[in-house]
Parts: sequence; structure tokens; C-alpha cells
Amino acid sequence: MVPAAADSVYATSAVRCECQLAHRAEELLADAAIPSRYQHCTLDNFDLPDGNRELLLAHRQAVAYARDYPGMIDRDRSGLLLLGSVGTGKTHLAVAVVRQLLDRGIACGFCDYRELLKRIQATFDPANPATESSVVNPLLQVEVLLLDDLGVGRATEWAMETLHFLLNHRYSHRLATLVTTNLEDGDTALDRKDITLVQSIGERLRSRLYEMCVFIPMHGGDFRRATAAPLVR
Repeated sequence: MVPAAADSVYATSAVRCECQLAHRAEELLADAAIPSRYQHCTLDNFDLPDGNRELLLAHRQAVAYARDYPGMIDRDRSGLLLLGSVGTGKTHLAVAVVRQLLDRGIACGFCDYRELLKRIQATFDPANPATESSVVNPLLQVEVLLLDDLGVGRATEWAMETLHFLLNHRYSHRLATLVTTNLEDGDTALDRKDITLVQSIGERLRSRLYEMCVFIPMHGGDFRRATAAPLVR
């Protein structure tokens, strides 16, 4: 029989371990830099419209990915690319996966594509103490990276080279990357006013994404518009 004193030691050790795990989870969440607007996102509170089989399948794939990582839903692709119409919950679902991975103690990072380019451009200012490597290196090294809103903004040659460097490094080092985009994956857009993923980022980068990610379509009505408060007159 274990003496009472020993019981106390074991109990204290268990509590200490739980506190350490909780502290670790808090550190990982802070380091992930998820915007406050999305910090509430979970797999459980993702809205699933009745009858939308595509969103249902996307949710199931996200649940399986978050549960089984690093066992992948595709043995050759370690990431996910969620693409489709505006307001269908792509960022919500991607953040929800990240939140579950963080709870499991897996380091993740959130990066808005347009914000990334702005931060790198800001380093060109001699008065800015930040360097391009200080901005990009954390994204190269984090175990799971969420790159949100790919293809937004002007596709300059410099932007494409930066994106290719980032994605190619993560591909070469077998690091998982989650991507969201409102652009369609096709040679031409259904609406002539729109552009496609390949028109935005080029064939070379789209091909790299095919090697890295399982493409998950997410089409449907704009959830933001559907839930917007009516105008009071």
C-alpha cells in the first residue's frame, strides 16, 4: 500500500503535469496568431446548411484530418486546400482544424496572404527594424501553417516568387500547409469578371499545390449575407 505522503506527491505531480499542458496550449495558441474574429471557430460550431452535400463532405474531411494528423486523408498530400465561393466557411473550417491540432500540442501558425506580402514589403524600408527573414522564417518552420485567402491582391512577379519559396520549402520538408482561396480551380472562370487560381498564381504554383494538398471544394450561399442583421428603418 502506498503511504499517504506518497499519495500526496503523486497527486501533486499529476496536477503539475496538467498545468504544464494547459500552459503549453496557451503558448501555442498565442504563437499561432489566429485573428480574434476567428478564435471562436470550432468543428462543432461550423454551420452546415441542409442539403449541401459538398459542405458536409468538407466538414467530414476536416474532422478526419484534425483527428488523424499526421495520418493523412491522402498518403501523398499532407495539407488541405479549401476553395470555393465567398462566405461558405472556408476560413472557419481551416481555423477549426488548427484549433484542434493546437489542443493536441501541435504547433500551428495563421497567415493572411495579403497581410504577409504587406509585412514583407514593409521590411524594404530602411527605417523598419524587421527583416524579410524575420517575417518569413516562422512560416517556413512551423509544423502546420494556415495560409488564408490565397490569390487576393495583385499577382506581381515578386509576390509569386515569395509564395513559391514558402510553399516549395514546406513541400520539400514535408510540412503540412492548409490553404483557403475564393478562386476557382479551372482554366477559365464561370463568370468572366472573375479570375481562376491558375490565372492568379500561375501554373507552376498550382502544380505545387496539387502535390501538397487535397483540394476540397466548398460552394454554397454566402453565410455572412444570410446571417446579416436587417437594416432598421
